[in-house]
Amino acid sequence: MPESNAERLLIRETLPEDAAALMETIGRIDEETEFLGKPGEYRRWREGFAERLAQMRAKQSGIYFLALDGGEIIGFLGAFRGALQAMRGVLYIAHVGVRRAWRGRGVGTRLFVAIEDWARAQDMWRLELRVDEVNARGQALYRKRGFITEGRIADAVFLEGEPHAHHWMAKTLRPLDGADWPAVDPTPGRIDPGGVTLRALRPEEARLLCRWERRLLAETPLFLKDAAEVLAEDAMAKLLAEEQKQDRLVLAALTRGADGEAMIGYGAIWKEPGLRMQHDCFFTLSLLQPYWGVGIGRALWEGLESWARDQGARRLSSILYAHNARGLRFAAAQGFAIDVASPRFALKGGRVVGRIRLGKRLPGAA
Repeated sequence: MPESNAERLLIRETLPEDAAALMETIGRIDEETEFLGKPGEYRRWREGFAERLAQMRAKQSGIYFLALDGGEIIGFLGAFRGALQAMRGVLYIAHVGVRRAWRGRGVGTRLFVAIEDWARAQDMWRLELRVDEVNARGQALYRKRGFITEGRIADAVFLEGEPHAHHWMAKTLRPLDGADWPAVDPTPGRIDPGGVTLRALRPEEARLLCRWERRLLAETPLFLKDAAEVLAEDAMAKLLAEEQKQDRLVLAALTRGADGEAMIGYGAIWKEPGLRMQHDCFFTLSLLQPYWGVGIGRALWEGLESWARDQGARRLSSILYAHNARGLRFAAAQGFAIDVASPRFALKGGRVVGRIRLGKRLPGAA
C-alpha cells in the first residue's frame, strides 16, 4: 500500500486543465470497483469534458472535487445542482470514487466534507445520492455524514447480469421555511379536440412547443418550472434537433384549429444513461388541462410504453411532485408504485414541495 499522510492529501476543485487526468483516474477506478461505471464507459463522455467543467464553474451549476496525494489523483466527487430556480438548493452527488489502495483512509470523508462546505456556501438546503444496496462501505460513509434513506429502487442496475437495488439517500443542510403545498386536483376540462395526431416535432416547429409549455405552466401549480424558464424558440429548435439524434422517443399531441396546428400534449421517454442502467426507461408526460379525461394522455402513455417494450426495457421510472394528486392517481392506474418519497424537496411560490419517484417493473421482463 502506498505511503501517505494527512499533510500530503489535498482536496481541491477540479479545473478544466485537470480534465484529461481526471478521466484517466475515473477509468482506473471503474476497473477497480463494480459500483461505478462499466470499464471503458468513461470514454463515451470524455469528449468536451474540459468545456463542461468550465461551464459548470462559470455558472455554479455543479462541481468536481479532486483528492490528490503528492500530485496524483486518488479520488474524485462530482455533484450537480437542480437546473430550475425552485431546485437550485438541491445538490445531487452523481459521481464519487476512490482508488482501491487509498480506501478506508479517510479520503471519501474529506471529499464529502468539501462538497458539503461548498453547498453550504451556496446556501443550498439538500444533498442527495443513490447507492447500491450491497455497497456497505459506501452506505456506512453516507450514514456517518448524516444521510438518511428515502426509498429503494428495485432492479436499479445490472451487475454481471444480476439485478441490484439502489437506496436513495439524502441529507438536509437547512430546513425550508413555508408550509407544504396542499394537494392539487384540478377539474378536467374534457374538451374533445376531434382528430389528434401523435408525432415528433420538427426543429422548425419549436414555436409550438414553446407556446404549449408556457400555457401548461400557467394553468396549474403542478410543476416546478416557471414560465420564464421556458427556452427561447431558437434554443428549443436546437434542443429538438439534438433529441432527434438520441436514443429516445418524443411524442407531441397535436390538433388543428382555425389558426393551424396547435400542440396540446407532450410525452418523452429515454433510456437511463449509464450502460448498467439502460434496462430502465425514464419518461415524462403532460397534457393541457382542458383536454384531460378524453383519452389523449392515455394514448401518449401507450406510445411511450410500447417504445420501451420494443427497446427491451425491464422497468420504467418517472418523477411527480407530491401535491399532484391527479398525476399520482394516473400513475397508480398504470401500475406504478412509489420508490422514493422526498418530503420538503423544493420551493415554489413560497411553499414547500415534496418529490415522488415512481417505478414500474414491466410484466414479462426477465
